[in-house]
Amino acid sequence: MPVNASFDTSPPTSPAPLGIRLGDTVHHAAKRFFLGTHRTATPEETLERISPHFARCGITRLADVTGLDRLGIHTVLGHRPNSPTLSGSAGKGFSLAAATVSAAMEAIEFHHAETMQLPYLEASWNELPADGRIPIDRIPGTKGGAFRPDNPEFWTWGWDLMNARPVAAPWTSVGLYSNPVARPGLRSFYAMGTNGLASGNHILEAVAAGLYEVIERDSVACWRYAGEALRIPMPRVDLSTVDAPSVRDLLRRFDEAGIAPLLFDVTTDMGVPSYMAMVYDRDVRKTGMHRGYGSHLEPAVAMCRALTEAVQSRLVLIAGSRDDFFRRDLIRNQNADGTAEIAALESTPCNVDGRRHANHATPTFEGDIALLLGVLRRSGIEQALVFDLTQPEIGIPVVRVVVPGLEGYLFDFYTPGARPLAFTRALQAQAGPVGAVA
Repeated sequence: MPVNASFDTSPPTSPAPLGIRLGDTVHHAAKRFFLGTHRTATPEETLERISPHFARCGITRLADVTGLDRLGIHTVLGHRPNSPTLSGSAGKGFSLAAATVSAAMEAIEFHHAETMQLPYLEASWNELPADGRIPIDRIPGTKGGAFRPDNPEFWTWGWDLMNARPVAAPWTSVGLYSNPVARPGLRSFYAMGTNGLASGNHILEAVAAGLYEVIERDSVACWRYAGEALRIPMPRVDLSTVDAPSVRDLLRRFDEAGIAPLLFDVTTDMGVPSYMAMVYDRDVRKTGMHRGYGSHLEPAVAMCRALTEAVQSRLVLIAGSRDDFFRRDLIRNQNADGTAEIAALESTPCNVDGRRHANHATPTFEGDIALLLGVLRRSGIEQALVFDLTQPEIGIPVVRVVVPGLEGYLFDFYTPGARPLAFTRALQAQAGPVGAVA
């Protein structure tokens, strides 16, 4: 049976918002482009606007690597040789322009996070104003970490969308460099990452993208932890029931190229359609298993993101361009599509209808953001922080979204938080006794 069948997975309805307030400004943004994603401008318009800023952001090359694979799904790699973090970025899309914009915008996001210009505060958590701090049990990076509420740390201020006020978050949960001041003895209790780092043609487009990413990561983390704890498979989508034209087109390309896609519905109690895709060569073993993820109020967009991200992951490995992919990752990837592993995956029952989720996307980004904030409130989330990283001399909206209480990446030494534990208990209650859950 579908183990998540009893969850209420419909996003709450919300009256049309008057706009989304960020600080003293109320923003509005209507959508104009809808092929595989939602944007306020076409890829061609975006590319023309951002191209003059490539050199400032350290981008020296945007390489079309689509032809290195046989799928024909556009994939572009971006190169920033002097980057202090990742020198390679990647993008995908239904057109070469869309994939180029995707790769370039990811590189631009990294540049902004590496050169973050936000003001900082050095203080202990105890010294922060009570209405301007994250609850101590929801501070990112504190699970099993060295955080102490009486120890001075570096913080920066963001805007809480839920409570309309400034709230401080750890510096390293926002930027991509360790501390704003370099001096001996400084440390950070938070492992830096890119979760919630997003850009767009408009700041609300960027905020929506950041919210989708943190929801996506939380959904994947909850399902992966629950699956391992309860020894149950993730709900697998019956691909024959998918009727969205954009997704059908992708599935046709996979079939013609001899690449097998698996699609898993990892939607949680939040109700935002979320998917994990896994793709592998249908006939040749030990060529690698590649994953992609996607969340969106329009289910077809979430599916497209997951499938095309899996293709992007495959091409990044084929091109050998990822500079944080080490030998252990290569071995793990190549061993993931052995004969036994593939047989186990393919035996997973297809118990989810591809039309399960309704399309709740709205014509505007303020409408989507209002729905997503309602979803978070219903799930017990009390804060959704936005940090505007936009640099005036560049003028491309870049934000970091931090949602305290949502689960993040499954790094090494991962410790589950409250949400995956509660999600696992809820699944266990549905499926009956399987084993104790911590």
